[in-house]
Amino acid sequence: MHKFIKINKLVAAILLFSAILIAYSTSASALTFINSSTSSSGKSTKSNEIIIYDIEFSQAVSKELLGRIVAKTDYDFSLHNVANSISKKCKFHVRRVEYDRVKEGKINNWTILTGSLSINRGVVTISNGFWKQGGLSSDKSYLDEFNVRITDDGHFVGKMAFFLLSVNTGEVPVSPLYPELTIHKNNKPFGPNMKVAEFWIDVDDWAGGVMSVHSCKEL
Repeated sequence: MHKFIKINKLVAAILLFSAILIAYSTSASALTFINSSTSSSGKSTKSNEIIIYDIEFSQAVSKELLGRIVAKTDYDFSLHNVANSISKKCKFHVRRVEYDRVKEGKINNWTILTGSLSINRGVVTISNGFWKQGGLSSDKSYLDEFNVRITDDGHFVGKMAFFLLSVNTGEVPVSPLYPELTIHKNNKPFGPNMKVAEFWIDVDDWAGGVMSVHSCKEL
């Protein structure tokens, strides 16, 4: 797993460098250093000449590279009225909901993510938690990929890393998806007492998640 993560970091670094070049121009430039040349006497001499070649990326490749340097949890909160005055600490758990057999969705009995979260001036963060999906989900850094706010009408909105599929030991790692938390029609938002809430998360056509938040106390 550590090798897999290191490789991903190397690839990300290469892609980031390429994307920065694209940002300056529609075509990037490659640098070639020439360390030797031939003098008029026929002898080889050293030099530091630099030759620049233009490299053109297709529109599809450029879009992919630029997309990879944008945070996967970026979200425009200006679309909502964030409740900046709320500060709470709550417990939560997430269960998977499946739509392949029941159109309205059938909620599984087991949890796939559990822990506690903090709401500080409207910003929601996971303060302690763990995924139960195996594979890459055991890396707690994914819990930080949780960019969520609470609205003044009690809904959670934003984006988060979400592990929809479970991975057993020895199986190929599966990267998380990054669904939006929206004002879903099935949501049960916080009331004035800020005690419990339920938020539905659309992840894929066949399945999603239901986040239940409870046992809230003042920070």
